[in-house]
Amino acid sequence: MSGTPSSGGGAGFSALRVLVVDDDEFILDVTSELLQQLGVPTVECAVNGQAALDAMASASRPWDMLVCDLTMPRMDGITFLRHLAEQEFTGGVLLVSGADKRLADTVGYLALQLNLRFLGAAQKPITEVALRDALDALSAQTPGDNLRAPPRPLSVDVIRAGLAAGTGLETFFQPKVSVHENRVVGAECLARWRTEEGDLISPLAFIPVAEANGLIDALTHAVFRQAMTHHGEWLSQGHAFKVSVNVSMDNLSQLDLPDAWAQTARQAGVDPSGVVLEMTEGSLMRDLTTALEVLTRLRLKGFHLSIDDFGTGYSSLSKLKLLPFTELKVDRAFVFGAVTDSVARAILESSVRLGHSLDMQVVAEGAESQEEFELVRAAGCDEVQGYFIAKPMPAHEFIEWKVQWEARSQDPARSAGQPSA
Repeated sequence: MSGTPSSGGGAGFSALRVLVVDDDEFILDVTSELLQQLGVPTVECAVNGQAALDAMASASRPWDMLVCDLTMPRMDGITFLRHLAEQEFTGGVLLVSGADKRLADTVGYLALQLNLRFLGAAQKPITEVALRDALDALSAQTPGDNLRAPPRPLSVDVIRAGLAAGTGLETFFQPKVSVHENRVVGAECLARWRTEEGDLISPLAFIPVAEANGLIDALTHAVFRQAMTHHGEWLSQGHAFKVSVNVSMDNLSQLDLPDAWAQTARQAGVDPSGVVLEMTEGSLMRDLTTALEVLTRLRLKGFHLSIDDFGTGYSSLSKLKLLPFTELKVDRAFVFGAVTDSVARAILESSVRLGHSLDMQVVAEGAESQEEFELVRAAGCDEVQGYFIAKPMPAHEFIEWKVQWEARSQDPARSAGQPSA
């Protein structure tokens, strides 16, 4: 089924294209009419996930938002989400269902884990308010950093050749801001891959390949060297803040890692105390003995250590207590939507208390709205990171952004829409 594009006058939504996916024709008609009343000029419909995929494949340009039912014949909403993730869909996704709230929340969490731009879950029948909230959230977000991934992962030969030649790998940086001062206190280094055609590739297309083929050490060292080079340049220009680098758990099997990385940092003009090494909670516990030795020596060298995606792993609190971490990053699943989700909010608040009780800085990931920023501040987080602050950006853009951000922070007349201290 396909609707006829129509024009509307809603401010801010006049360039959007929305695809509604539902097996109920009445719901399709009502949702389409509400979207058009809100000013969305192009609304089309599909009766199930497969029909939606077909419509997406034949579209002249990508859809900005999908409004998707969960229970549908031929292909349900959950399977549809998986296919969207495989296609690297960058538009927003609003789920609509008659299922209970906890189930809808679970599907929303799945969408986040699939790296989709989840806009929320609304109960049937959909209301104009729910649609407007989703459209507002979509307008407030910025697509990651225009990543375009190939249908298949990069080949191991391409990765090996790029690392040997020093080509392909690029580092982007996403700022971390003090919740109470609005000051830039850090930047997380994120790996990307630039193809010969100039396309920017998601890490999902090359990091798993590197891990499976013995290249993750070379890849991580290359990322670390690039990050330290940029960090040293920024320090020489008078910009003092910490730079975070993601570490694979495979790297922690190298007993010489602390010495090697301390030397790399100092050669770039960076003291290890200005570097944060981030690692995921769940993987950390695979080989605690070796990891504990390496992590302890990294701390002795001065590096700060961060547990990334906290709350999603399976480690015990007793093991967490033993490890020499200085920072805890609360997973975005407990920040995104926590304004209205009491369960997510409770986990966020308890994670903050736990981190502070262990003398750790607490960073909230994934803040995408003013309300979420205010929530993490009220919860006691020290730092915040997310699209509400800024998307990841190339190194050559980062300092210019930082200067502009801090100028707005110091000038109330220019700080509209920016978090206030």
